[in-house]
Amino acid sequence: MAFTLSRLLNGFAEKYTPALSLWNGTIVGMSEKGLKIAEISETDYRDFASRHATSPEIGPIQTSFDPSVKEKQKREFEQVLVGLWGCDNLCAVADFHIYPSETDSTKRALKLDSVIVPEELRQRSLASLLVAQIFTDLLSNSGRKIASIYAHSVHPATVRLLRRLQFNDPNVLGAPISHIALDAESRENFVKDCEGQVRDRLNRMKLQCAYCRNGDKRARPWCLPRGEKPPILTPE
Repeated sequence: MAFTLSRLLNGFAEKYTPALSLWNGTIVGMSEKGLKIAEISETDYRDFASRHATSPEIGPIQTSFDPSVKEKQKREFEQVLVGLWGCDNLCAVADFHIYPSETDSTKRALKLDSVIVPEELRQRSLASLLVAQIFTDLLSNSGRKIASIYAHSVHPATVRLLRRLQFNDPNVLGAPISHIALDAESRENFVKDCEGQVRDRLNRMKLQCAYCRNGDKRARPWCLPRGEKPPILTPE
């Protein structure tokens, strides 16, 4: 049975209002109170990146919209921009590119171009959840025939994220690229690994969403900076 985010998200909130994912038709919606993963506009992505695309470890985080990067892009690709929300707060964004294979025109290569989380929301597994879910969605679309996935792993957190999904570590010398090749068997195993990561992270977040929704003092909202209290939700 195909794994979909909608199965996992059901239960985060009492009212379930699905939204349609544009990249493969998977329902990834959530009610207005809870977690949502969906496509995001280029304008919203660029605005979010302009405010949060930096880190203490590597400084500014390049995105595919930076002029210096766009000048070097010679190949055409399909772009998928996605965001992760907690209630009304946009908490993370990611940019994926799908390229035709240079050696086999029937196959595709998937690139994780960038994933951005505000500094005050980092170390909460938001990037891991977002990336693992979109990998699952894109690989579940049999028409894409994705045979490899790669990323320029400059940030230590990106290296750790991809290592957990069995990517090769980047080379010490040369371009810091993490990579995984997928045949029929490894593709199935990779999707299972992604599904497991999504389940694990959602199980942790589900409890905090329940606390937050019920006004429980134990609530530690993953969508708000540490120490910031969640809003008081009034019953509808």
